[in-house]
Amino acid sequence: MTELKSDYSPDELVRRWDEFTSPERFAGNDEIELVFVGKRKGRSVKLIRRSKVRFEPYATVFRGKICDNGSSGSVKGVFTKTVFSYIITALIIAAVFIMRLKAAERGSDLSAVNTILAVSVIAGILLLLNYRRTKRRYVDFICRITGRETDKFIPLKDRFAKRGDEGGESNG
Repeated sequence: MTELKSDYSPDELVRRWDEFTSPERFAGNDEIELVFVGKRKGRSVKLIRRSKVRFEPYATVFRGKICDNGSSGSVKGVFTKTVFSYIITALIIAAVFIMRLKAAERGSDLSAVNTILAVSVIAGILLLLNYRRTKRRYVDFICRITGRETDKFIPLKDRFAKRGDEGGESNG
């Protein structure tokens, strides 16, 4: 679970979320590389990056909630993939597994089918991972909404350089 704190109230965060994710903000601007589309229902929020193609399979989705922390608010959520991505991956792995069962019924050599099954499972896992760089792009966008910077998902070497510490070594 990722939590991004803010100095704004939850109602102000809702207003800023709607403002920053509105389609009018990105309409007609072809120079923008990263276009984020957000949906909100009450205080539940969803953020997805849209590329120039109509549909991008295995796109990362941030699903979260705008929470009240007393005098301020925060955005809490998790990084997932689209439901379509999970279904397609499961169907492909199931199809390869069925091929393996049919080959075993016929008494065929299973080495090639086992290799295809292993590669399919590994590829499916890699496609469903949310990488640090991708999460960082989402967090940077959400930080513009919350108005507060964070060092979440920054590579460790950059985090140490930011503090003035070379590779985490101690001076004593």
